[in-house]
Order: sequence, then C-alpha cells, then structure tokens
Amino acid sequence: MHTLLDIDGPAQKMFKRFTNPERGRSNEEVTRMRLIGPRSLVTCALIALLVSGLALLLVPTPRASALANNGDDGQVYVLNNDLSGSNSIVQQGQLSLAGAFSSGGVGPISLSYHDGLLYVLNAANGSTASATVAGFKVDEVGDLHPIPGATRLLSTAHPNPAQVQIDPSGRFVLVTEKLTNLIDVYRIHADGSLGTLTSFPSTGVYPFGMAFNPARPQELIVDDGFGFGGSNPTGAVTAYRLAHGTASLMNGPVPDFQVAPCWMVITRDGRFAYTSNADSQAISGYRIHADGSISLLNANGVTGSTPADTFPLEESLSSNSRYLYVLDSRLLLTPPGLATLSGFQVHHDGSLTPVVNPANFVLPFSAIGLAAE
Repeated sequence: MHTLLDIDGPAQKMFKRFTNPERGRSNEEVTRMRLIGPRSLVTCALIALLVSGLALLLVPTPRASALANNGDDGQVYVLNNDLSGSNSIVQQGQLSLAGAFSSGGVGPISLSYHDGLLYVLNAANGSTASATVAGFKVDEVGDLHPIPGATRLLSTAHPNPAQVQIDPSGRFVLVTEKLTNLIDVYRIHADGSLGTLTSFPSTGVYPFGMAFNPARPQELIVDDGFGFGGSNPTGAVTAYRLAHGTASLMNGPVPDFQVAPCWMVITRDGRFAYTSNADSQAISGYRIHADGSISLLNANGVTGSTPADTFPLEESLSSNSRYLYVLDSRLLLTPPGLATLSGFQVHHDGSLTPVVNPANFVLPFSAIGLAAE
C-alpha cells in the first residue's frame, strides 16, 4: 500500500521512492530506485524479522489533507507489505516501477544513498549466511550495479545489525550492531568499494537507529535500546563525533526514561533530535546544544504520544523539518491490529503538537517503511 498525505500549499516536486518486487522474486532483493536526494529508508529490525517473507506492494489509497500553516506541500509514503491482491503502481502519486535487484546478501533491512552510491545492510538473521554490507552504483535510470570490493562482512556473522548510514561527506559507511554493542565504520574509496572494517564500542547498550546532524555533519546521534544495560530497561541517546573515520564520545548516554527507542531523526537546523520508543507509545525529543551535547526536552522523556495500543516505529521529518510523522504499528498485538499514522507539528522550541488524527489513516497490520517529503 502506498499512502499519500497531502500538506496544503503550493505544489512542490515529489519525493520519489518506490518498490514493487515482481511476483516470485525472493525477499533478498532490493528495489531499484530513482532518488531525488540522499535519503535512506531503513527498516526497524524488530518488525522486519516478522515481515521479511512478505512481498512489498504499492496499491492506491485515498488522499487526505493535514493542516499546515507554512505554505509548503509534500507527501508521506507508507509501504504495506501486504500479500493479498496483485502488485500495482500508483500513477497519481507520480511513481513508476524501475525494477528489483539482488541485495548481494540475505535479509536486507536497511538502505543508505549518497551521490549515486547505494549501500545495503543484509542482516542475515535466522540464516546460515553471514551479515554483510553491499554497495551499488545507481545510474541515471535507477539501475543498480554491484561495486567490486564493496561487499564486506560485519564484526561477526550474526550481530543483529540495525541500520546502515553513509556520513554526510560521503567518505564513510556506518553500521550499528545491537548484539555486539558496536558501531562499524568502513571507508568509501573513490570507486565506491569499501575499506577494511573498524569497529568502535557503543557507550550506550544496544545501539539502534542513528542520524547525522545536518548542521554539524561530524556529529552522529544514536539511540540505545537498553540505555545502560543490566536490569535497567530505560532507553537512552548518545552523541558521537566522527572524525577521519574515528568515532569518539561527545556526551551521553542521556536516558529518555522510556522503553525500546529504535528510530532517530534530526531537524534540518540541527537543533532537535527525536526518537520513537516502540514499547512506550512515546516520542522523546532532545535539544542539541551549540557544543553538540544533548539534553531531554521534557523531564519525563515524553515529547509526543501515539495511541495507547501502538508500537511507534519509523519516523520521518518533512523536508523543512516542520512536521514529524510516525508509523504506529500494532503488528505485535495478539492478534495483530491495523497500523495507523501519527503526525506532529514541530515548534520552534522543539515541542510537538498533533496535527494528524491516526484514526484517519488506517493501514494493514503488516505496514512498515515510511518516507516523507
């Protein structure tokens, strides 16, 4: 399913990201994509393990409007991973199928694109194969071409990795490993091939989602699923500096007093970061200070809330960072429930105000994958 959320205002160019594996292809294929900008659509590993055998479909859904007072227009895209029905494209959404290619490994869960290069994280969870990062060149029509020397092993065969991310300079690829508590760094050579692996210990426990600060490109902010480890389930967020391929601690972990943070986004001005807490129905906001240090926006860690029976997973900011969208999953309920979409306005002080009624955007229980323009 492909859901579009119109934001009132003058039309802008649409962010295009699409997938439509042909019937009969394996789930070890990645989409051929036409990309307007260096965005990555990553898949929360917790849910990806449960839906990895589902086909990705795009089928039309009605449009709906959300209040916006800034005169900007954009779209929100959601994949439904539904097995029922026939594969199809949404023409009114200005999407077109480019194709599908092998990911070069098993169990692809995360993608990162930068300046014609695409790197895929193959988690290989539940497989005898080893987890890898694989690199591709993306040509002008969206074809993917494997890069010799761009497939690399992670620190162990099955470290339960979470996300792959190219740094803003385009010189390094990073991977978070949850089970080993490591952050992996590979140098990108001029031809797109990858150098040898260097791994750095994560200060927080269970590093998951990560994002680079647009305003301070060497700053990397990572959410920690278990925060401090041990018997304390509280999640946290940690700030690092990546300089010349070396990751060093800036500050943290800063606890959010919530459970299971898994996604991380940072506003375009570099002032605020938000993590979705899958087991707390909460979005935690952090202020990013001038020196790069971070602190909670709200003492209890709750900057925004999703419906009480949901597991908030993916987040995506609009291109101007004035709106934050969250996919509210109910896949882990017994029985699984329908997913919904939450939306918030991001204010100048970092606070969030709901602007989308989740009840108006009901998605299949298998929905996963979110991108906003």
